[in-house]
Amino acid sequence: MAIETPKYDLLQKDGKFEIRKYQEYINASVEIDSDFRNALGKGFGILADYIFGNNRAKTSIQMTAPVTEQIVRSKKIEMTAPVTSGTITEGKRYLISFTMPSKYDIENLPEPVNKTITIHKVEAHKAAVVKFSGYLNEKTTARKTQELEAWIKRNHLDYKPGFTLAQYNPPWIPGPFRRNEIIADLS
Repeated sequence: MAIETPKYDLLQKDGKFEIRKYQEYINASVEIDSDFRNALGKGFGILADYIFGNNRAKTSIQMTAPVTEQIVRSKKIEMTAPVTSGTITEGKRYLISFTMPSKYDIENLPEPVNKTITIHKVEAHKAAVVKFSGYLNEKTTARKTQELEAWIKRNHLDYKPGFTLAQYNPPWIPGPFRRNEIIADLS
């Protein structure tokens, strides 16, 4: 049985790059304070607990793909007075997400017991994608993100800030057979 993924129409293909029109879908997400390497594991564990039945309905939810990871960006805050000086160190926060099976909508998806999990609708949107295989690390992810950004600019596309890393395979799948993507939402 195939694992469900978000539905989309392929609008353009250029080698390993694609432009897609995604249909609306629902994500369950959790924000994790961690480094790149550990954020996915921590977030995956929390979300897997939710879909394996740790929810108010005590219902198992079918696993889907991909599992996504993105850096949570700081939001702009309006200027106020007084102005003070000091250093604020901000660690990286990652948003780890599971796409929920399409049979669910916001109203009938089991409520998480863990209050750090948020459920949200992802509206239909266009995205630019670069596909690649292999095991992931911060260096590979940065390189593939730069490749996608350069392709977007060469094609004069407008995109929203932030990139999403999507992984489609369980950890035991050998690197050459793994499916990964970097995704940028288009404006």
